[in-house]
Amino acid sequence: MCKLNIITSEQGRLEKPTKNYRPIIVQLQNYPPEADYAAKLKNGTDMNLQPDECDQFYRIWWPLLTYVNKQMKLFNDFPSQLENDNINQQDAAVIRNALWASDRLLQDFIDSNPDNLSAADLELAASWKSRVAARFFIMRHLQKYSLFLNDSDNPIVYGVIGIVSPIPEILPYAPPILVDAVLLPFGDKIIFDSLLNSYPVRFGSGIRKGLNNQLRHAQESRGVVTSLEATDLTQAIINGNQKILVAFYKGLAKEGLSEKMQHEHHANIRIFVKDRLSSAIPPRSLLSVKVADLEAYFSACDNKANRVSFKRLVKFLCDSDRIGWEETERMEKFLKRQ
Repeated sequence: MCKLNIITSEQGRLEKPTKNYRPIIVQLQNYPPEADYAAKLKNGTDMNLQPDECDQFYRIWWPLLTYVNKQMKLFNDFPSQLENDNINQQDAAVIRNALWASDRLLQDFIDSNPDNLSAADLELAASWKSRVAARFFIMRHLQKYSLFLNDSDNPIVYGVIGIVSPIPEILPYAPPILVDAVLLPFGDKIIFDSLLNSYPVRFGSGIRKGLNNQLRHAQESRGVVTSLEATDLTQAIINGNQKILVAFYKGLAKEGLSEKMQHEHHANIRIFVKDRLSSAIPPRSLLSVKVADLEAYFSACDNKANRVSFKRLVKFLCDSDRIGWEETERMEKFLKRQ
């Protein structure tokens, strides 16, 4: 994934505003009453922490910021108690950045435990060493979480929930939105650390298409990451291959092939994916297929595999921007051999 450069474009692909970015604290607010949470859950909305989880987060987070501020001697007037409208956003961002510069201050806070936090609270704080600090594109809001796509050559999509409110309710405009954020584990969930640095830029159709391709690639290659704990990606890769096979089948239908030929080509490629990719140790994504995979598979099949099926697969992967031109040309050259 090509990292985004914020530039001014006369063609309107990307527009740079007068302000580079604005740090906003979007989750430092009084908790809604229990009735509000109950109503949200009844309507199927669980995109934010529960009241007791909010209490736990701020029971740790605010003393942690206060501790870092004192240790680093940053601001004399930083409030010791969290209340509405008593936070200087820029000051909080400076303290947060100092905290995440290394794990030292976090570990010192855990070791000294100045606020006499419980063992469970300290364990949660320690888990924040597994944080992910990056620039993200907030791509979509789903029922259970919002999709954060990291701006990287190896894109990963994270399913992130809000703290006090669902993320869609606290953002200034609709996705895609470019933000700097620090993602934190919260048990088996992912939250952000209450601060988002949002870039008020607009994306043209070309960039949106590219971002959607990167999102699809991330979802198909490893699924949506919903926990920052170490996880086995085996099932996510297998599921991703199944998604690509479904898309391939739909692509065959659009080419006007008979239903019989659609089933035949799809079945041929499904067997290849199962035998060569999904059953590998570790399993591999169809997005990573190489000409060497075709050579090995055809050799194992005594060169009897249906080349037309594979030609259609390669064309589909290339036309849908799932593989690059160089690998496409290598595979097409191999498939033309008699």
